[in-house]
Amino acid sequence: MNTVAKKASVNSWFWAAVAASALLTALIAVLGPRLRTAFVLPVDEGSWFYAWQLAHPTFLSRFTAWTFYGLHQVSTWVLVALAMREKAHADRVSRINVAFFAVNLGFSLLHILQTQLWYDGLAQDVPIWSSQYSVIVMLVLILFLMIPRRGIFLGLKVRLPDRALAFVQRWHGLYISWALVYTFWFHPTEGVPAILTGFFYMFLLFTQMSVANTRAHFVVGWITVLELLVGLHGPAIALINTNNGWPMFLFGFLFLFVFTQQFGFKLHWAVRALIFLAYAAGAVYVYGFLFAEEKGLRSLYQIIFIPLALYGGTFALVGLSWLFGRGPARRPAQP
Repeated sequence: MNTVAKKASVNSWFWAAVAASALLTALIAVLGPRLRTAFVLPVDEGSWFYAWQLAHPTFLSRFTAWTFYGLHQVSTWVLVALAMREKAHADRVSRINVAFFAVNLGFSLLHILQTQLWYDGLAQDVPIWSSQYSVIVMLVLILFLMIPRRGIFLGLKVRLPDRALAFVQRWHGLYISWALVYTFWFHPTEGVPAILTGFFYMFLLFTQMSVANTRAHFVVGWITVLELLVGLHGPAIALINTNNGWPMFLFGFLFLFVFTQQFGFKLHWAVRALIFLAYAAGAVYVYGFLFAEEKGLRSLYQIIFIPLALYGGTFALVGLSWLFGRGPARRPAQP
């Protein structure tokens, strides 16, 4: 097989996984309305209460959610461990890539079926913040891993100890695979539009797992898209509430793109200036005009809450790497 054919194989595999993500999301949307009549949910008690759980859980609803989650989790951890021992194969799809896709597809369909039969996910037994913070830590790890390419803030690249960077590169898959599978089973496969955006995002993250050790796994544009999609899912969830909290999530996550993620691309200074101006104008319009009475420019400080959490976590990880991660190390092979 020549190089062009191999690249086409990886590209085809990647886009097939993206298409499967869209189809799975569509299936959840089609089956969603049935859940409204089949199950009784509790009264929503506010932003820190997870409303998509049974008002009266059963043994089977708990048993199936935790059992299927456990099987899915162990399966992905085994594949991550095998992928860690596998040499990089930039332009071909390996059996481990196929296994990642098959396992995630199979358990995704199983979760859809489990929701239709018993509804409950892990949310019945664990707090909502556990799912949220598992994803936040994942985003911190991505920011850390991307420092050598785009810097940590305004393109500023911080020197990272080789041993610490190699450690995170080697072991990040075990944590991220836990965060993804745990969050996936935390939620029932509801057809509510805001939750659908989360499941589509989750399926795309499973796609990232399915291209491990290939060139597609390291494409900066693709990684940035995965980071940006959080900025759509967060506001979509906030829109369900009545406190108009979506601007904080939207401009909070866009802050990361404007001040960090865009520096992963070679852009003309004028383009960067337009991005800064568009972000500032959008924030001033939403806070100062769209919600002038309710929020106003006095509430503009809200957009720094999410960046403070993510940058704070990243700087903490950088600090820990300098304290404990110095010394020579062999980095994992990358395409």
